[in-house]
Amino acid sequence: MNRFLDPLDSAFVLLEVPGSAMNIGAVIELDSGDVEDPEERYELICRNIGARLHEIPVLTQRIVRAPFDMTWPILVPDRKFDLSRHVVRVALPAPGTADQFDALVSELLSRPLVSTRPLWQMLIIEGLQDGRAAVALKVHHALADGVSGAETFASLFDVSPEVRLPAPRPEPVDDDERIVTTSLGLLRQGFARIRERPEMVLENVGSWVARLFEIARAVARTLVVRGRRRAIPGQPSMFDARRTSLNGAAGIEKSYHRLRVPLADVKRAAKSRGASVTDFVMATSSGALRRLLDDRGEVLRKDLIAFVPINVRGGGDTAAMGNQFSGMLVRLHSNVADAEERLAAISSDAAKTLDIQRASAAQILQDVPRVLGPTLLSFGGRLISEFGLFNRMPPVANLMLSSVPGPPIPLWLSGHRIASAAPVGPLFGSFSLNITVLGFEEYLEFGLLGCAERMPDLESLRDYLLDEVTALIDATPS
Repeated sequence: MNRFLDPLDSAFVLLEVPGSAMNIGAVIELDSGDVEDPEERYELICRNIGARLHEIPVLTQRIVRAPFDMTWPILVPDRKFDLSRHVVRVALPAPGTADQFDALVSELLSRPLVSTRPLWQMLIIEGLQDGRAAVALKVHHALADGVSGAETFASLFDVSPEVRLPAPRPEPVDDDERIVTTSLGLLRQGFARIRERPEMVLENVGSWVARLFEIARAVARTLVVRGRRRAIPGQPSMFDARRTSLNGAAGIEKSYHRLRVPLADVKRAAKSRGASVTDFVMATSSGALRRLLDDRGEVLRKDLIAFVPINVRGGGDTAAMGNQFSGMLVRLHSNVADAEERLAAISSDAAKTLDIQRASAAQILQDVPRVLGPTLLSFGGRLISEFGLFNRMPPVANLMLSSVPGPPIPLWLSGHRIASAAPVGPLFGSFSLNITVLGFEEYLEFGLLGCAERMPDLESLRDYLLDEVTALIDATPS
């Protein structure tokens, strides 16, 4: 049976334009396992993934869109699915340095996924300088967010060096409804449902009006607060961000760099100052961005604002596929030169505003796609891209900054222990920089993705970030 994508999932498909690749992923390094031969290792990984595909059906499903996007897209089985098109073996040129590795990953993240196939790809990368292999995985954001992706794609991995047997394949289910596999078929199916149950039109209109009212009320409340200048201290509004050289529609070419620091040291440094690890990440990122903009000769007249995705799942719902998140705006206090004061200010803001923003913003991001509908979303995305409006409109925030929960236990891939796992976040809208962090075993892993044109100094930002992290850790009392 066909499954319609939820409106928020659909938005990641309908709003995708050149340069705005709505992908998430991970960059993983593997320790040596029992299998050392590269070809044998690749075949082993492919065999194990192939045996588990039925555990993650979305990996063998492609997205079909209706003509003019008159309905939400659907997921259908890909009857021509070929695993070799999704799991690809590549090798770094000698000597296989970390910079060469990051350049290869950057090239992977610059290429859009093929829309006529299931929207994911995995590179098995050989020839690293230390003799290890690596994996780079990218998945379209329409299929998962950071939480569901980490939970669900964990099925590809093992919790010990022993490769587990795949779960039993489910029995085929007879379905009287004809599976739609074409755009026109999807449109015909939509009209047929309306003929069979015409009252659904009134139900949808009522739901649309209710959501529109909630969105209008939220926007009006924001405008009133701004007009009276009574915003909650520390809680920025969608009008507070000022355009910087970090903002603008991302180009097709991307740049990616990684950074890892001891998680225990970060926790100790944050706890000793009454802050959380997330506060620590924001404060150090803010300090690094401050130095980067100073290098560019750019004077900050107002604080940088970060868009921070927040999980709105209920307890125990982490493995559900699709997107169940909203976002909040966080003031980074980039105008504060002292790192200690900056961290204290960010921590104080979080204590006052986190719960408020989580409650007020959680449903809005979910409702907006439903109110606009698929056709308007698609048309609006193309219109904004064609006229370059993201390069002209005031930004809601200056960058995306997010934290993804990591697995609580060690993981193996086909007998190879995962030595490191750096996350990859998306670039869309007016964001040309994404900083995503992941706690993995003993390390806090940073993944920095930037538009190659707007962020040619992304490597410098990574180095500044390491400096900021190291300085706060070194200043922490033993």
